[in-house]
Amino acid sequence: MNFLHLKYFLLVAEELNITRAAERLYISQQSLSNHISNMERELDVKLFTRSPKLSLTYAGDLLVQTATQILDLHSQYLAKVGDINRHYMGVLRVGISHTCGLALLPEVLPRFQAEFPMVEFSLYEGNSTHLEDELAHGRVDLIVCFQPIMLEGVEVVPLTEEQLMLAVPRSFTDQLFGDRAQEMREQFAEGADIDAFQNMPFVLIKRGNRTRSIVDQFFSRYFFKPKLVLETENTITTLAMAEAGIGITICPALFLKTIGIAASHQSTEKLDLFPLNDPSTISRLVVGYRQDRYLSHFGERFIELVRQALHTQS
Repeated sequence: MNFLHLKYFLLVAEELNITRAAERLYISQQSLSNHISNMERELDVKLFTRSPKLSLTYAGDLLVQTATQILDLHSQYLAKVGDINRHYMGVLRVGISHTCGLALLPEVLPRFQAEFPMVEFSLYEGNSTHLEDELAHGRVDLIVCFQPIMLEGVEVVPLTEEQLMLAVPRSFTDQLFGDRAQEMREQFAEGADIDAFQNMPFVLIKRGNRTRSIVDQFFSRYFFKPKLVLETENTITTLAMAEAGIGITICPALFLKTIGIAASHQSTEKLDLFPLNDPSTISRLVVGYRQDRYLSHFGERFIELVRQALHTQS
């Protein structure tokens, strides 16, 4: 049994479907079945029950835990040896939110790959809760997210602070303020009064996202109950809905910069952009990695490239 067998086994255990696992591995179903059968013969146990559908046995479930630890230790060892020899070979597994990924990776990843062509880059995207779970189980080496990181034993590297912006359909501003709309746009460009939008529809990112947690705490602080018409996992969708006049949304200024909107601008063709100036709405972007795990030189360099990208965008 070797590392390749363990990787094959873990993929089958994840999919619980030989066909899908074989497709992801770009090998035949028969070849993958043979790998699993050979492992079972070598270990003298059944790892899966085949009927009525594929499922892990008790021995298989134990092997999932063991194989994950073995491959994780192997990955850390390769990173250490690569650093020692300056070969910089291995894999960097990064967890990042969809919004941060869109904002940072198009600039950071090409530079990282140019510096470390022998390093495989593995990406996991999810909300803050999912990212922390991946980090806790050693499935990613570091995560890029907004504070706070709730997981213990994590080294936190500050990156930048981001203001949250209220994205209001221009038609809403006109509807609310009539002849005073332009006056209110200029006033709210210095900081929005959330109470002015009490009866307007909102489109927000789903709970579990760190930005949504900050927004909910802000609403609670001001006893504001939004008229919520839609929740989504994707910040791009919330902004698209705001541009379509469906509802007001709230997103980090970092995201607006990413799609070519300067947060300092008061409005776009379809949206009015107003900052939320309350200190509780300042989002702090950080990198987190486990203190009990070795972070490779190329992992440290990735963090530095992210910092440089954020400095360029600011």
